[in-house]
Amino acid sequence: MEALIALVATLGALMATGLLVQRASKERLLYLIAWSVTLVGLSLALLALTAGFFLGFNGLLFRVAEVGAALVAPLWLALGMVELIARPVQVRFAAWLFSVSYTVVAMVILALDPFKRSAFTKGLPKPGDTYDAIPLLLIDGIHVVAVLALVACAAVTAVLASKQDREAADLLIPIALVALAGALVVGGTRGLLPGFVAVVALGGAAGLVWYGAMRTIPVYDEEGYADDGYEDEPATGYEEQGYTGPQRQPEPPRPAPAPAPAPAPVGKRAKRGELRFPEPQAEELRFPAEPSPPTTVDGLRPPTGETPLPVPAGADLSAACGQITVYTLLDGREEAFDRLAADLVRAARAAEPDTLIFACHEVVGAPTQRIFYWLFRDEAAFAAHRRQQHLQRFMAESRTHVLATNVIELRLGAAKLPGIPGPPAPATSTGGTPLAPPAGGRP
Repeated sequence: MEALIALVATLGALMATGLLVQRASKERLLYLIAWSVTLVGLSLALLALTAGFFLGFNGLLFRVAEVGAALVAPLWLALGMVELIARPVQVRFAAWLFSVSYTVVAMVILALDPFKRSAFTKGLPKPGDTYDAIPLLLIDGIHVVAVLALVACAAVTAVLASKQDREAADLLIPIALVALAGALVVGGTRGLLPGFVAVVALGGAAGLVWYGAMRTIPVYDEEGYADDGYEDEPATGYEEQGYTGPQRQPEPPRPAPAPAPAPAPVGKRAKRGELRFPEPQAEELRFPAEPSPPTTVDGLRPPTGETPLPVPAGADLSAACGQITVYTLLDGREEAFDRLAADLVRAARAAEPDTLIFACHEVVGAPTQRIFYWLFRDEAAFAAHRRQQHLQRFMAESRTHVLATNVIELRLGAAKLPGIPGPPAPATSTGGTPLAPPAGGRP
């Protein structure tokens, strides 16, 4: 019975590992990579346990199970949690340095340290009866560190969610699931549970890690669109040549811009304090682009080279509203954030006809700050913008580059916009003196 349960748990863990590794290779997010290592460790441990229950345990199977489940799984699970939650780059760098160093040193000791006994059976060996003091101390130490890190990250997220932090509220359930997975891993490797219960705990931990990881990022279907959880309204699609869905108001034809010359390739610049894996020199854009000349206004210049579409003449902007979002970026993350911002601008131009202006600015003299300015036709357009799939994707992918965010919502007052005539000048007499309004009436 234990062997069959272990086999089922192993197959489930291998499936979860394959799915998460595939997603991590696509998204290239460090916390997904760390949790992929966690699932690899759990899968190897379950394979060793399955073989031991069927054929009998030996020294090699016991060591593989301990290294994968007792050492690698809890340590890299906590590392992924810190990478996801911690904002200061120094904290994340220290976590990676500690985890990699501890893994290498402890793995060598667990693989080479002699056993107290050499006789094994088909029953699950207990670490306290097999290992000497030093390996047990290393395993106990990493369990304490992992539990403290998981509890601290979950507590910080819960506190932020209670303060109406939307990002923390979205992450609260996935983080709780991953923290529960950590508890199952620690409980299943302490030797306190019967064999089949320990196997079920490790298999359940693998499933929780996979499901929690999937909940922290947008889910894409086969066409590459994100599922943002809104099913009552039709989803917006993008064709290779741009947005082809229904438009509320047809726009007059505009002359096609002259083709811009292709930029010269620029070498990848080293990023201080960044642990992201190297990216390809040229990256295919997610959304079609329409080149337009950059503009500069009051010391703010848009890094994406995009300009807003002209507002149709005579449009009613009495209900217009806007939003300013100020992003403070982590040092060294400017280039990656700007690529995501460029994709977001292109998607907004293609799929948001009622977003009148979207400008993404760099701040002169402050290289780690970005300012987004949006102007929407009305509240309905603002609500539709918040449901856009490309916005959900941007929020998920830019999270690891942002230190702080400040959002300011606006109501449109006096303004001069492209295509909208300004208010008429007051009538004047021949000498230039404004004429007085007629009695009892308006000018």
